[in-house]
Amino acid sequence: MKKLLAILFIFSFCSTTFAGNEGYKIKIKINGLKDTAIYLGNFYGNKQYYKDTARVDRNGICVFEGKEPLPGGIYTLIFNNTQLFEFIVNEPVIEFETDTVNYVKNLVVKKSEENKLFFKHLFYITEKQRAIQLLQAKMENADEEGKKKLREDMRAIGEDIKTFRLDMMEKNPNTFFTVTLNTMREPEIPSFESEKNDSIVRFLQYNYLKDHYWDYFDFKDDRLVRTYLYHNKLEKYLNKIVFQRPDSINKEVDWIINQMDKSSELFKYTVFYTTNTFEKSKIMGMDAVFVHMAQNYYTHELAYWVDSTQIEKIQERATALAPLLIGKVTPNLKLLDTASVNWVNLHKLEADFTILVFWDPECGHCKKELPKLAEYYETIRDQKVLVYAVSSDHNEAWKKFIREHKMDFINVAIPQEVYKDQQKVNEYVLSGKTDVASLNYSATYDIFSTPQVYLLDKDKKIIGKKLDTDLLKQVLENQYNIKGKE
Repeated sequence: MKKLLAILFIFSFCSTTFAGNEGYKIKIKINGLKDTAIYLGNFYGNKQYYKDTARVDRNGICVFEGKEPLPGGIYTLIFNNTQLFEFIVNEPVIEFETDTVNYVKNLVVKKSEENKLFFKHLFYITEKQRAIQLLQAKMENADEEGKKKLREDMRAIGEDIKTFRLDMMEKNPNTFFTVTLNTMREPEIPSFESEKNDSIVRFLQYNYLKDHYWDYFDFKDDRLVRTYLYHNKLEKYLNKIVFQRPDSINKEVDWIINQMDKSSELFKYTVFYTTNTFEKSKIMGMDAVFVHMAQNYYTHELAYWVDSTQIEKIQERATALAPLLIGKVTPNLKLLDTASVNWVNLHKLEADFTILVFWDPECGHCKKELPKLAEYYETIRDQKVLVYAVSSDHNEAWKKFIREHKMDFINVAIPQEVYKDQQKVNEYVLSGKTDVASLNYSATYDIFSTPQVYLLDKDKKIIGKKLDTDLLKQVLENQYNIKGKE
């Protein structure tokens, strides 16, 4: 049984249903439970949602029923915020009996061919997993010969499981149960014995796995969205199998989406999951996946489940991030130095590497990070590295902080009069000293918090972003051999 951390009352996703319009009836007798409420939950991806509620009567019987068919998928029975067991919904009438001693082990399927298969498989797998656990427990005290025998025994159990599943699928080809097993199925990878080079063998095996990973998956079956199986398969593919570069991920997601009907639940979930996941990714550069998804799929034509206002917000976010992606030439800045004499042009700085940092002397985190950056910079400053440090206020507090912490950077800021006098803005811009994008750098660089640190190459292309001093040091040392002096 699993504790449910959060189950939301959301019913916005529904599509595939049973043939016909028979409604549904799920009758469950639970010996040992009476006079209480119980809930029917459904999966949507890896999340669970309440779908229906029923009353357990004094005889331990509860009935979930409705006039409209339930969408097919994997559902759960929930009591006291605890998942009692999962089962397949793909028939209009389902009937179980169980007890409170062991909801799963003592469960009997009274009516539902799908669930007879589902629980037969579950009980068999549970038994085999126990056998494997017993063998694993013996590994610790076994000698090498014993370990070899134990591994062989575990492999034999694995083969038994595979044979059992294949037999069930062959005998029940038209069931949703078989669809779920095929969803979990992965290709058998050849050994490539004729190739003697281990590195090439690993390369060939990886490519085979990637090329055949989706062979058994039905891209037309929307019932799979209402299981955790598709979510788990997609998550594993994008995060563990596909090479972790935005271009590679974008290519693979496009391929997956192209296998789907654009009006399907699978399409909707794939677009939502991928966009949301990579917008929140902590891995540097993965915002390029979010931009790709937003620009290509979160459109008024394709994202039919999202209202126009939300689509516009997502598009605006993608538009703001697009110029700031790894590999892009960073937007130029022309801002005033500490002496109020020179408007320093970022793009005209001559350096192999430029550290671009946005900060504010009143920002608590900046007060800790900027002195640390200044200290580190002193160890690499003679290696054709410059720091272009941008602040919002050209004032005495800013200058004092720079002096006190020996921030020997190219320190620039926006003149204070810009905030008070529109004529000054016009004067500076029309004279060519600066431009609107520079004076509005917070929008240009999507700055919502400080400090923000970018690393630029000699052509002012972005090669690092959202760095702190420690990570900046790692990037410069490990990727570009810029090592600080002790």
